Amino acid sequence: MLVSEFTDHVPGWRIIAEPAALDAAPWPAGSHVVRISSDDAYVIGSVEPTVPPDPHAIVTPELGFSMAAVLDVAALAEQHIEWELPADRPALAQGQIAGVPAKLVLHADGSTQLLVACAARHELEGRLA
Repeated sequence: MLVSEFTDHVPGWRIIAEPAALDAAPWPAGSHVVRISSDDAYVIGSVEPTVPPDPHAIVTPELGFSMAAVLDVAALAEQHIEWELPADRPALAQGQIAGVPAKLVLHADGSTQLLVACAARHELEGRLA
């Protein structure tokens, strides 16, 4: 088994804002921030975040991701990833995993989460089985 059971519709918030505002934002306690790009963040958690340094920030609920814990990153990479994983952690890696667009959130503590669009979750799950 390479990943744990998927959780569908992970509660979170999608935020589009100035990069400096995202860097300085006070994220809610217990949330986890995934920086998708310099001006785009996915904040996993049920508490709505604020981005005070950017009055034009777009903050909207995001329920479009499924998530699973990666149990064996080395095996996942060897069997299902054709690109090189980042050497440093924390990091976000994005690309095709088993031929399905997905994201790997590589945490500083060594754990890894797999994020995939809910619409593609069953396809990825089947390919990883």
